[in-house]
Amino acid sequence: MRMRILLLEGDSSLGLALVRLAAQEGIAIESLDRPQEGWSADCLPSWLKEYDADVVVNLAYFHEQFQLGMTAPSALAALESFSGQLAGLCAESNRFLLQPSSARVFDGLKSTPYTEKDECLPGDDLGLVQARLEKLLALHSARYIVLRFSWLLDATSDGQLAKLLDQMHEEQPVLLAEEWRGNPTPVEDAARVLLAVLKQLDCEASLSGVYHYGSTEPSSWISFAKSLAQELMASSKLDIDPVIRAIPFEKQTEAGWEPQNAVMASRRLLMAFGVKPRPWRSQLAHLLADIERYK
Repeated sequence: MRMRILLLEGDSSLGLALVRLAAQEGIAIESLDRPQEGWSADCLPSWLKEYDADVVVNLAYFHEQFQLGMTAPSALAALESFSGQLAGLCAESNRFLLQPSSARVFDGLKSTPYTEKDECLPGDDLGLVQARLEKLLALHSARYIVLRFSWLLDATSDGQLAKLLDQMHEEQPVLLAEEWRGNPTPVEDAARVLLAVLKQLDCEASLSGVYHYGSTEPSSWISFAKSLAQELMASSKLDIDPVIRAIPFEKQTEAGWEPQNAVMASRRLLMAFGVKPRPWRSQLAHLLADIERYK
């Protein structure tokens, strides 16, 4: 690969997966882990000068955004300030910026999958921040890609998947909403998509803009949980088949605030980059193995 890549928060679950996949193809990625004192926009000019990257992949605050659903005003302000200043510096120096976003930029009231043409109507403060960052890029940069993901699943001990597994190992029924829908997307699959985008950019493809990705097929969270339980039982990682019951979405406390419909249509990404969605069901065994290694 000719272009130089700088990855911010390479120690995140998605960052580690991206570096691992790139290394398998002999692609070098310069990676910055999160500093102990946290991300500081004051360091950005020196980092960009030191690494002299052609493209920056911004995964700063990845875990808080995509697993915890960050709500603290101070954390949201830090995210917006850091990513906003990074966007400005990349635009000034003509660097390409690859910025992840999520289905939180939508209110979740649509009954069909969201496309890139749908209007952003965030339903919480994190969605508002992500939507403002997307707008900032569109207004001030001609070289950027926003990649919106649906549900990202990783092996972190406090992530959404681990919380669901903990529920399944308890004796109490697992109460989940059938109306809560999205694309269960393992971070390994998301990393595959990021790498495919980077390789196209290396070919000088003019493909700036917003794209969606979610593994196939769309599922309710309760259907995903039932599939997960079957995989656990088949691999003897669960002794008793958990009782999973449906409840109304408004009583689904495990979700925090997430859009009721987080299903993403990935057609534009397929047409532009040739990236075909992978089925999440075929990735469950690998994902559960990652959970075991993490513990």
